[in-house]
Amino acid sequence: MKSLYLRAGLAVLCGATLAGCGGGSGSLQLGGTIVGLSKPGLVLKNGASTIAVTADTGYTTFTFPDLVANDASFDIEYQAQPDPKLATCDTIIQNNKGKANIYTVRQAIVTCHSTTYSLGGTVRGLVGKGLVLANGSQTVPVSAPATAGDPVSFTFPTQVPNGSNYGVTVLAQPTDDNGNPTVKCVVNSPAAVMPAAPVSTLDVSCSK
Repeated sequence: MKSLYLRAGLAVLCGATLAGCGGGSGSLQLGGTIVGLSKPGLVLKNGASTIAVTADTGYTTFTFPDLVANDASFDIEYQAQPDPKLATCDTIIQNNKGKANIYTVRQAIVTCHSTTYSLGGTVRGLVGKGLVLANGSQTVPVSAPATAGDPVSFTFPTQVPNGSNYGVTVLAQPTDDNGNPTVKCVVNSPAAVMPAAPVSTLDVSCSK
């Protein structure tokens, strides 16, 4: 009878941590949550047990394949990080170590971020003042060159995560000192996906 109660208790305990039990000598499934991972390559470990985490764009959960015993020590660490050109995960994993019980084994939180890069280019043919370019809610004013029409470089103040879409537009056209239009500026090939490298090749041409 005691054996029957013991098996029933273990079944309830397994269900409390996740449906089903895997390998290992314990009865608790160790895991947690990944926040912000959108690139491959993340591998976590607890002792000799490892798990490769599938990339996601928001929140994803992970569970180690080996079960841990109640009150056993655990310490979740990185075995491998994503390619740093693509993403990095915070050095500190929240709630990553302690004694295993039904309250602690699912509390680990790994936070990751896509690597960001600068976005900019060159304005050609600019005459006048007040030109403003936009990428979504981000804007950058472009000052007139010392010599009218000379190329002027620009860079948005906020970097863009690789893999994200960008689309640059002209928010405000240049004018003279009296507010009259001088030239019309157009962004050539304004939209693309941000690569894992800075972009400095955006081309804005201005003409009458």
